Amino acid sequence: MKPRKKGQQYEISYRCPGYSKPFYERFSSYEEANLRIAQIEYEKSLGVFQPPKPVPIPIRSNRQKYITVGELMDEYVQVYGLNHWGDSFLSCSKHRIEHYIKPYLGNVAVKDLTTHDLDLFYDSLQDKPAVILKGHKKTDATVSLSVIEKTHALLRSALNQAVKWEYISSNPAERVTLPKYRSAERDVWSASEAQYALDCCSDPILHTAMLLALGCSMRIGEILGLTWDCVDFSDESIHDGTAHVFVNKELKRCQKDSLNALAHRGRSQVIFTFPEWKQTDSTTSLVLKSPKTESSVRKVYLPKTVALALREVKSSQDALKLLIGNEYSDYGLVIAHEDGRPYEERQIAALLRKLIAEYDLRPVVFHSLRHCSASLKLQIGGGNIKAVQGDTGHAQARMVTDLYAHTHNEDRRRLAQKVDEDFFQKRPSEAKKAAADQADLAYQLLQDHPDIAKLIIATLQKKSS
Repeated sequence: MKPRKKGQQYEISYRCPGYSKPFYERFSSYEEANLRIAQIEYEKSLGVFQPPKPVPIPIRSNRQKYITVGELMDEYVQVYGLNHWGDSFLSCSKHRIEHYIKPYLGNVAVKDLTTHDLDLFYDSLQDKPAVILKGHKKTDATVSLSVIEKTHALLRSALNQAVKWEYISSNPAERVTLPKYRSAERDVWSASEAQYALDCCSDPILHTAMLLALGCSMRIGEILGLTWDCVDFSDESIHDGTAHVFVNKELKRCQKDSLNALAHRGRSQVIFTFPEWKQTDSTTSLVLKSPKTESSVRKVYLPKTVALALREVKSSQDALKLLIGNEYSDYGLVIAHEDGRPYEERQIAALLRKLIAEYDLRPVVFHSLRHCSASLKLQIGGGNIKAVQGDTGHAQARMVTDLYAHTHNEDRRRLAQKVDEDFFQKRPSEAKKAAADQADLAYQLLQDHPDIAKLIIATLQKKSS
């Protein structure tokens, strides 16, 4: 019996006489788990060991049927959210509950909540000041329609659970009329704009990140979390076209309380937590974690240009390690500062904004390069959606066509030109050729049968008279 690491906890399992299934216990440290193992073995040796008594499940009293919206949201997060959500969605949901739902609906009894109440609530939210997260720039903006839509989705889901838990008989959020909202289409560079941006980019970090986004359709977190042990750019693989990166993790800054809550449930996806370089009590941690979906774990083949560029980056890093020695914090990252520390998404975004301003490029965000990559691959690959889906790591092919395939004026201009050449210009010439062929055939027929020619002439003369 040995402790096994489960997220940030240690689990032991053991069997007891008279029970068909094993028992499991979890502890916060390796030492506590070993101490429990020693206790079990000692009690077994004395013949006095008994399995742990089951913890009674709290039973809902009738009083709880009259809970408020605030109490429902807390219970919904604890019972449903911690068992189904990832850290990012958990953090965002808790933010919306604390800042947009509880202050206005928290004290309302769930059984008294009506569709009209919700309609008034969503309408009034449009005039409320937006709550700015710590570390973000303060603005005078009001709550956006996008946030209202997401808040409604969260509240509707919680009220669906309330129906299942028999707090209420029907969900008032199902009949709500939301303020009209239309998501803005993301600005995406065309192929020529992306090529020009790459040519202009002199920053080696941003250039490498852009190559991976455009060539491999990777997310920024996947790019920043890419390690050299997941890159194959050997001479043989480059020669036969099998050079690749293996995407199996992402770098992300996460809320500590969300990470701890998920770890307590045994649902932690954290692979490694980076040390805190700033001596402050931060509420977040920078971590390497598993990708957000199983389909995101994938092999992406490298274009030769990208493979050769990564080889140069590796050579430069190795030379830098020799130069500064122990001062280099080697985490094995492809995208790293001069001392080995990881780059964060906001830092790459700042480098891209600087490039755009310097060369007067059309403003886009870094994620737009992934959209550009998907569109480019669909065009070059003749519309092979499944191949592109494999590179982007989406679970459903429709995500590629619905969200990531963009058309540009340049593409549409070429399409119109091709329609003109292949349809409008081509068909008249073919019709003329067909008419000429028919005339030649009729002439030959008249020569071979002069009696028919005489009959036709006589018929025409009769008609004209």
